[in-house]
Amino acid sequence: MLVGHLFRHFIFSKRAGALIRRIAFLSIGGITVSVTAFLVVLFVMNGMNASIRKRILGLEPHLYVTVPGVQNAMGLETHPVYSRIKEDPTTQAYVYETQDVILRSQDGQFRGAFARGVTRQSLEYFISELARLDAEKPQNARGGPPSYVWDPQDVPDEGEVVLGVDLAASLGVFDGDFITVVSPTGLLLPPGQTPKFERVRVKRVVTTALPDVDAQFLFYQRGKALKALGSGDLKKLGIEMWLADDSRVDTVKNDLMKFSDVQVETWMERNSALFYALKLEKLTIGVFLGLAGMIAASSILTVLALLLSQKRRDIAVLRTIGLSGKQTVKIFTQIGFLLAGSGVLMGVVIGTGVSLYIQNNPLTMWSSQTFYDTTIPSLVDWWLVFGVLLVSSLIALLGSYIPARTATDVQPSEALRMK
Repeated sequence: MLVGHLFRHFIFSKRAGALIRRIAFLSIGGITVSVTAFLVVLFVMNGMNASIRKRILGLEPHLYVTVPGVQNAMGLETHPVYSRIKEDPTTQAYVYETQDVILRSQDGQFRGAFARGVTRQSLEYFISELARLDAEKPQNARGGPPSYVWDPQDVPDEGEVVLGVDLAASLGVFDGDFITVVSPTGLLLPPGQTPKFERVRVKRVVTTALPDVDAQFLFYQRGKALKALGSGDLKKLGIEMWLADDSRVDTVKNDLMKFSDVQVETWMERNSALFYALKLEKLTIGVFLGLAGMIAASSILTVLALLLSQKRRDIAVLRTIGLSGKQTVKIFTQIGFLLAGSGVLMGVVIGTGVSLYIQNNPLTMWSSQTFYDTTIPSLVDWWLVFGVLLVSSLIALLGSYIPARTATDVQPSEALRMK
């Protein structure tokens, strides 16, 4: 009761002084804005990271299995590891081949690309996953040129390929155009020798909303395109796996690693650099926003310093009627804590409320023809909310205690003699 009474009359009453009131309001407002910005930005980054993770997890195989020394698909399909994989009927597993290639358009544009040859079943599964992810987008976030939508009937057949939208744009090609695929080994041939190449038709230009895929990948049906390039050292074979439960990735990997001649790589390992960069970005932004909040909270020191300097006579009266030095420090520490805590509490409520609204109603900000992700998502982490409340409370308590200690320096006799 006493702390609340002093808090109202020492800081927000008319006798408190205009300067203290204004600085107190500015301090509360600064802390509120800082905490709100901290929570909203981190929760938006959480949402973006979750969106990227979900997109990659939906479109990229969960496991890549390779057997060094096996040079053809038949050898992989007869290997014991392939039989072990097929024991689980819920697992989607297909043999794939990859190779680096050089693409040349009819206009003479050249680009390097990563050619990926898979089975028809693999392409159909990939298309179905892409359609599922697009269907889960908010209605106002969908869109884009119709020609970028990948339909099951667009699976490339004999002499046909599918290009990512960015790769096609860099070459200046569209659906139905012809391009020449050249093996990079041709760059090492002596003058006068013709490199291996094949002319193929672009069946479809598609987008997956994954920058690396759209900018670098060329898809084709294994055994029906790029046969003229041969099976040199640049072509690599492997088995791609999609699990029904992605949480079993490590368990399945450990099981397959029991085969001595098998190498297994998870989707997390292949994208470790991306996820590390996202974590580092989130940490860096969080640290700087936290420092900005601490700077705003330091104004509490100013408020308490002014309060203690202007209320020396009031403190002396309290000491005269029996308030001890420790009790005086405790009271003014609590006053400072209430001042900072009100800003922290309002910031947490507003920041969490805004983040929850964005989580349930993602904002659409840009054209889907320009950006990969046209929405601003959010994902509220309640542990972070609790952590912000706890850490902010400790900082507010410490920041209030430091200036409150000077209240013990007030000597009642001297303060009461002052005019």
